[in-house]
Amino acid sequence: MATRQGRQSQALPREGVGPGGRPRGPRLHSPPKIRPQHVVLGPSDRLAGRPFTDPEETQGDALIMAAMLARERAIARTWRRHDAGPGIVEQTEAGSRQLLAVPDGGALLAAHDVTAVGFFGQLRAGVDHAVLFEHERRIAETFPAFAGLGFLSYFDLGPEHGRYGNLILFSTPDVPAEWHANPAHRQAVAIAPQHYDSVRLHKGRIPGSFLGDGEPRIERTQYLDFRGARIWRAARSYT
Repeated sequence: MATRQGRQSQALPREGVGPGGRPRGPRLHSPPKIRPQHVVLGPSDRLAGRPFTDPEETQGDALIMAAMLARERAIARTWRRHDAGPGIVEQTEAGSRQLLAVPDGGALLAAHDVTAVGFFGQLRAGVDHAVLFEHERRIAETFPAFAGLGFLSYFDLGPEHGRYGNLILFSTPDVPAEWHANPAHRQAVAIAPQHYDSVRLHKGRIPGSFLGDGEPRIERTQYLDFRGARIWRAARSYT
């Protein structure tokens, strides 16, 4: 069942007054942690008016993630293990675009039990999205700095049928905190509401060797809806 989470109010003691009304010296209080209000969904929950959160959409995204992984594997099998990596390879044809960035080809080829992040944005109509690709190139230029932190690859495919998707792979169990602190990444996040109606962000695992036949298993999904005056957020867990 869908539930709603918000911040909890907390009473603070009066400065200069201790237990029982006895005087005491001043104390410094850290500001309370405020969590953005969001909806928590079960594996099969549905929300009226937000069809982009339907479970079938995640199933469709999982198929695209698997297809992207298969394409990336096919490309990676053409490399030699001692190759430093292809860097950034971008191809555009017939209205579709593909970008693959790998800072360390050897690390990707040797990876096991990879963490997979899938980003799927529903593009706004009537907006020039060229700036997204410019930001993406700037972000890709920073990828070598994250190779030592577990970043393996970034694969962009789209837009196809109005669905813009990325597959990002890490060797670490979770996305490194430094990834979110990247200024280029933060700028791309800041302009997202101008270009997307909504976003699905999946996190999961690929069991076994990267070059094996394991497919992405989505464990949780975050949802963002930019259509209202305020950003609407939700999360779904599948475990």
